[in-house]
Amino acid sequence: MGDSRALGFYEYGFLPSERILAHKGATILNIPDYMENLRNLNPSNIFLSYGENDICLGYWDTPQKYAKAVGEVVESIKSELPGATVYVNSIFPVEPKAYEQVEKLKEIPEYNEALNRYCENQGYPYIDNTKTIEEHADLYDVDGVHFQKELYEYWAINLLEEVEIE
Repeated sequence: MGDSRALGFYEYGFLPSERILAHKGATILNIPDYMENLRNLNPSNIFLSYGENDICLGYWDTPQKYAKAVGEVVESIKSELPGATVYVNSIFPVEPKAYEQVEKLKEIPEYNEALNRYCENQGYPYIDNTKTIEEHADLYDVDGVHFQKELYEYWAINLLEEVEIE
């Protein structure tokens, strides 16, 4: 579940469209729109990848308030699908040229810190993708926000390494 960056898993042919509940410009406020599809899929693992649009639109005054809102979303998903594990992805950083469009994106590290701390306190699995993008910074798309196909392979490995198999 996520925004345009998560949509890349479908657009680049890694997963079928029905497994990707995402759209361009999505924020965590869009998650309720997908709940029926999510219930029908009944997945055991759900990965949330949001944040850039949430920051750009400024719906939350502070990173801490945003992290709490993410927690509320996780709880709503868990109430609908109690057997599923909901993983919260860190917000991928953007290249500095993207700051020219939205300066607030400079705050991504603070948002990630708040998300990580909140998830840790609540016992939610948090997946930090920062190192992945730092190691593969050459795989940004020309806009400095989105990614080339090859990055999705590294991102997928990072996701799968976090999945707890029972």
